[in-house]
Amino acid sequence: MERYESAKATAVVESPYQLVLLTPAAIHGAEPRTKAEFRLSSLRGVWRYFWRTLQDQKNAASLLCEEEKMFGGTRMIKQQSPVHLFMSAIVQGTKKENILPHKPSSFAVPVLPGGKEVTVTISMRKQYESRLKTYEWYFQYMLHLAGFGQRSRRGFGAMQWTGHQWENVEQYADSLRTVLENIGAAATFSFSKRGRIVARNEAVQTPHPVLSAVWVGEGKDSAIEVLKGFGRASHEANRYGTLGFVQGKNKLASPLWCTVRKIGGRYYPIITEVRTNEQRYSEPRYEQDRNRFLEIVGVRI
Repeated sequence: MERYESAKATAVVESPYQLVLLTPAAIHGAEPRTKAEFRLSSLRGVWRYFWRTLQDQKNAASLLCEEEKMFGGTRMIKQQSPVHLFMSAIVQGTKKENILPHKPSSFAVPVLPGGKEVTVTISMRKQYESRLKTYEWYFQYMLHLAGFGQRSRRGFGAMQWTGHQWENVEQYADSLRTVLENIGAAATFSFSKRGRIVARNEAVQTPHPVLSAVWVGEGKDSAIEVLKGFGRASHEANRYGTLGFVQGKNKLASPLWCTVRKIGGRYYPIITEVRTNEQRYSEPRYEQDRNRFLEIVGVRI
């Protein structure tokens, strides 16, 4: 059950994050056909996912054990999470938006419109206070790269923390590097100020997706223009199905997470590549599809 009131107990420490939607978010709850609703469970799920992208643990059972220690669980160690998320108010929307702009037929669903704001508070008991900064660094890592809800891998549900005020792409790149340094993951990567701003130094060894690279594309005057670019790239660049597909019961999630961030008054496509140790990522057709996708959204290869 979602909780919206802020925790006020004196034995609790809190850290609030004011978030602003840059693109429509299709996050649905009890009435998915008529109403979109910002749900903490969706946010928490993406937080956990991006935590995993920095864990180079090869053993699936060990990874799950570490994740449940971090966020709670019922399978390995069966404990409540030390960290909780709260909202000050319910955030809903009924306007419908086509979330498949690259398709000839419209697929309109209720969304939270761009411009909506929500304050999410990270909360934990004071006995865990020494761990709060670790949770926050992972939270901020997610807020650099992720979106939420349906089609979040293609730019919908892009949400920016008001604490992230970057004047240029170089500042954004430095900000992401600082987060990775504070997490203790920076040694795994090489860094640049433009284009591919993060690159993994060695081949991926894990069966679960981990961070491989981050690119910043060409800035646009509006976030919707960036969304349209992602839609066009999804339509034109996935010739071999390596960038995600759904065929009957077969589903392949895209290894490219695409979102939007406001930098210096413009809106930039942020493309994050997450890879497993599967052979397909070493095949020429994957690289061809990926590079074509990046070119369409304005990344200089």
